[in-house]
Amino acid sequence: MGDLFFTVYRATVRMAIPVLLASIGGLITYYAGIMNVAMEGLMLSGAFAGVVFSYMYSSALMGIVGAVITAVIFSLLYSLFVTTLRANNFAIGFALNIFISSLTLYLTRVMFRGQNAFNSPNIRAIPHLSIDLRSQVLNNLFMNFDLLVYISIALVFIIYYFIFKTPFGLWLRAAGSRPDALTTAGIHVSIIQYSSSILCGIFCGLAGAQLSLSNVVMFSKDMSGGRGFVALAVVLIARGKPSIVLILSLLFGLFDALSIQLQSAHVPSQFPLMLPYIMTIVSLIVVTFVQERKSIH
Repeated sequence: MGDLFFTVYRATVRMAIPVLLASIGGLITYYAGIMNVAMEGLMLSGAFAGVVFSYMYSSALMGIVGAVITAVIFSLLYSLFVTTLRANNFAIGFALNIFISSLTLYLTRVMFRGQNAFNSPNIRAIPHLSIDLRSQVLNNLFMNFDLLVYISIALVFIIYYFIFKTPFGLWLRAAGSRPDALTTAGIHVSIIQYSSSILCGIFCGLAGAQLSLSNVVMFSKDMSGGRGFVALAVVLIARGKPSIVLILSLLFGLFDALSIQLQSAHVPSQFPLMLPYIMTIVSLIVVTFVQERKSIH
């Protein structure tokens, strides 16, 4: 029973981190007044670039750098249409997601001999932190996760401080809620929104790198698997609260881990794979219903 608990626990943490990182990025653009629908594509581009750069340079660090740079470029492209050209963010977001999905599949087939997936021993995974805490329980709880896991948890608290306790965080919130006041103060709203898009691209790139250089050390077609949309739902449900983002990301990770266990128990694979997304939809419905009830009363 203990082994099952630790298996599910560790899988929960691993599965939650890509959603958590993308959600943090979405949180920043949420406060800047941009509903980033393109996070699915940004994460996928990061996953692809992470594998390519890690393979080319035999370095996990270069994989992470490549993932971040690629996601930032696409995030700035999204922001160009949404912030500068005032295009519909949902239309541009879905268009960019489809474009990145097709582009990564095309490049995978061109670069890696017509395959829909690429795996190689030359792809370097993100290193794990391994310190003997002299207790098997403590080791199972806190050790042997990759470095991005620890960084991601710390980032939740850093982002909270950044958004609510710094001058830039104040400008960020004003860009989304009081853009006229921000303009009166002599600060360009578009600059703040572009800055938020860059930060979102960084976090989505990290999420993609976590997915393709840690959870699995490979790239496959559409491997983000809807996690970018889940991250968007998490941001909406949390209504901008970093602590709720962390809890919901872990909840998604738990359902994802349980779906893996159900598959190993010979339950038809289609049902377990639906569980994390059903949880997300139900959570969104419940929160919306509760908010409407509060507004009525």
